[in-house]
Parts: sequence; C-alpha cells; structure tokens
Amino acid sequence: MHGDPTTGPPLRGEAVNAGGRHTDDRSRERDAFRRDPWDDGDDLDAAFGPDTASVRTRTGAERLRAGTLVLLGVAVVAAVLVLVLGVILSQVQHGVGGVFPQPDADGRRFATAAAALPGVATVDAPRTEKTSFAGYDVTAVVHAEPDLPAADRRALVTAVSTASADSSGSGVRIWVTLDLGTVQVGVSDSPETSQRRLALADRLDAIGGVDAVTCGFADDSGARSDDAGAQRAVVTTHGEGAGFAAVAAAAEALGADVFPGVQVQTRRP
Repeated sequence: MHGDPTTGPPLRGEAVNAGGRHTDDRSRERDAFRRDPWDDGDDLDAAFGPDTASVRTRTGAERLRAGTLVLLGVAVVAAVLVLVLGVILSQVQHGVGGVFPQPDADGRRFATAAAALPGVATVDAPRTEKTSFAGYDVTAVVHAEPDLPAADRRALVTAVSTASADSSGSGVRIWVTLDLGTVQVGVSDSPETSQRRLALADRLDAIGGVDAVTCGFADDSGARSDDAGAQRAVVTTHGEGAGFAAVAAAAEALGADVFPGVQVQTRRP
C-alpha cells in the first residue's frame, strides 16, 4: 500500500485507517474526551508542578486555634442568651400582666417587710388562696404593739399598705388584717381606702358600750375588694335591749357618714 503523498510513506509497524489517518490521532482524541473535568492533573500541574495553590493550607495547630475561638464565641453567645432570658422571665413573673404568679414567695416577702416596720410586734404566717386560673389572694395578720398613739396607728396603716403593694407580684394580691388591740382594720394595697377603714373603726370604737370593732372586707375569700359595697364593719357590744339598739343605730349612722356603702353589723360577744 502506498503512503500519503504529502506525508510520505508510513513507517514500519504504523497502522493506517481507511481514510489514511493514523490511529494515534484518534487515540489522543478519545483520551481528551474521556478526561475527567475535575482531574487535578491538569496542564498547570504539568507546566508548573503540583504546589501552585494560591491559598496556603493551614496547619493542624492553626485549625485547632480557630476551632477553639469558634467554640468560645458560641459559649459567650449562649451565656448572654441565658442571662437575657432570665431577666425577661423575672420581669414577666413580677410585672403587670405576667403569667407566672408566685404567691408563696410574695407572702414571705411581705411578712419580712412588715416585721421590720416600726410599731409591729409580730406577723403571722401568710395564707395563700387560689381565686382564679392565674390569680391568688395572700392573707396575713399583723399584730401591732399595744397602745400606739393615733398618729402612729395611721402611719402604720400606710406603711403596711405600701408593703402589701410592693410585695404583690403578678396575679397576686395581699390582704392584711392589722390587729390594733380592740380594733382590727383591713389593709389592702390602697393606702387611701385602708385609712378610711381605720377612721371608721376608730369612730365606731368611740361609741359608748362598744367592746371591739373589726372593719375589714365583706367577703373573707375570693371576692375581696376596695369597693365601698365590699366593706364590712362588725361592732361588738355587751349592751342589751335599748342599749344594744342604741349602739346599733349609732354604728349604722357612722358607717353611712364615714364610708358610704359599708355593711355595718352589731353583735354581742
């Protein structure tokens, strides 16, 4: 067989295809198509060697330091989140409209505050009563020192009322009976209403033949309120017959004058 006139005769051992092209050319073409596009052995490696990366590979120590910094950053962020959530929950528990009442803790806080007030002898352990889904009443009895002057009694009522307001958390109201000896006065977180109860109790106690007076809340559980119609004054007297009737009439008149709407009851011991 004659060779290609432009290239000369084929060399010995070299195969020629039907079109006169060398099989080596086709082999190179097939190799080019088969080459993996992600093959690292590219022309750059062939021309410049394999160590031509533009970014230096980090050592193990450098990777360890970087990982440690990342972990420390995550820990700091987590600690900050825990602190912030704790503050938020605390505000919710003790803020208006919160949903986490703590009546027992509020009662203990009030007892501690009331016991430190001037003119207070002792404070009974508060009692807790659930009044609604997320509402509680805490009731406490504060015993005053005997024979307090009138000005000190008024100051003590205001101080106890303030302690009640300051200690009442979300969903909790603290109601107090202030024991002044022969006079017992209901104290709420309203200083004004509490002072009106004291004023009525003192005037009722001044009626001749009266042994003791309690001026507090009409409902002893669940529905306590500072509304005028929710107040009750109980007068105790040893009077009988006309004497009892006279005390009862005087008590009714005083109640309507000092605290309109209050319920006044007169009874024997």
